[in-house]
Amino acid sequence: MTEVKKLISISTDPTIINESLKMKLSKLTKKELLVECDKLGIIKCKSKSKDELIKLIDTKTNNINSNTDYEPISETVAIRFPMPQYLGSKTKYIDYILKYIPDDVDSILDAFSGSGIVSYAFKQHNYRILSNDLLSYNSVITKALVENQNIKLTNEDVEMLLYDNPLKENFIEREFTDLYYTKDECVFLDNLHANILKLDNEYKRALAFASIGRTLIRKILFAYFCHTKAIEYRKNEKHWKRNPAINSDIKVLFRNYVTEYNNAVINNQKNNLSFNTNILVSADTFEVDLVYMDPPYGGTHSDYGSYYHFIETYINYWKDEMLFNTTKQPKNKLIKSKFATKEVVQAFEELFEKCKHIKYWMISYNSNATPSKDKFVEMIQKYKKNIDIKEINLSNNNGGMGLRKGSKEYLFICY
Repeated sequence: MTEVKKLISISTDPTIINESLKMKLSKLTKKELLVECDKLGIIKCKSKSKDELIKLIDTKTNNINSNTDYEPISETVAIRFPMPQYLGSKTKYIDYILKYIPDDVDSILDAFSGSGIVSYAFKQHNYRILSNDLLSYNSVITKALVENQNIKLTNEDVEMLLYDNPLKENFIEREFTDLYYTKDECVFLDNLHANILKLDNEYKRALAFASIGRTLIRKILFAYFCHTKAIEYRKNEKHWKRNPAINSDIKVLFRNYVTEYNNAVINNQKNNLSFNTNILVSADTFEVDLVYMDPPYGGTHSDYGSYYHFIETYINYWKDEMLFNTTKQPKNKLIKSKFATKEVVQAFEELFEKCKHIKYWMISYNSNATPSKDKFVEMIQKYKKNIDIKEINLSNNNGGMGLRKGSKEYLFICY
């Protein structure tokens, strides 16, 4: 498996890729090919035959190694943006969201950027993007791929990141060994963090943190950090065979994601910016034509700070903070979104008041969330006379408890 990914990540000659990669892929089982598809962000392929999977991987690899500057959004998002494994991600709805942006919009505030995939899609369509999120990890992603226009990590940078650093600390090894990752992996993470701080460019640091963040999510059971079963799961062959990536080499996976994030760097010639703020405090400071809001869905347990607390701890390296309970959360540092509490209605009232100066609002919401659709409309009508509501029926779980099959995804267009 490592050998296959090495061909994908390093080779720059499409002819060599075609011949060598196809030979390697032909030796893999269908299950192993599906793992490769998942790593490359190829979706809806489980029903494909082995030959069809090989063709998909070969095509995707050629696209990754091409220097094409722009493709239609439905293709570009799948090819260029590192596929998120993130609760609540709007991967399925990007084209739908883009469809309803008014013609006179030039600048957009993505108020809850999350995985960054919507901000990135806006950037591809040549809007000026102000991307914001409460979590450090999310703002790192948009710093790397939305604000950043042309900076990439070089091979020399990557080699430096992997060097043994005698000045590294042992915070992750000391506190987290055998909780989410093995001792060797925790030592690697301490070393990598020390080396990331040596990078002399903020966008290179952002790319490195985005890459290791994606690596950490890929290697953890359930893709979040609210449990203590990760190592136990990895030791049980019956379980890890269903998701071999959790036992993959962390260095190899990190290198692969560096390649993916590097390939996703594009320049839309706009002054895009990434922010790491509480939108309830900062919303009235943004001057844009449209605000897109994809808040945590009230009543669905969407406490993203708790879900991704380890990555927040790692990026900020909160070595002097007290860690709580068996999952070791830095509760004194995590700011729980007001939208994920019983104060959700008040949170929306504050947000809408802060955004009243923005001409257009687009809001993603769900039928299982709080407040109800009718209450939501009532609140919006205090500020916007026109409200168009688009509905999408969900075919499966789409991120977070409560958003199950049979619920409806709403898109409110307000002006």
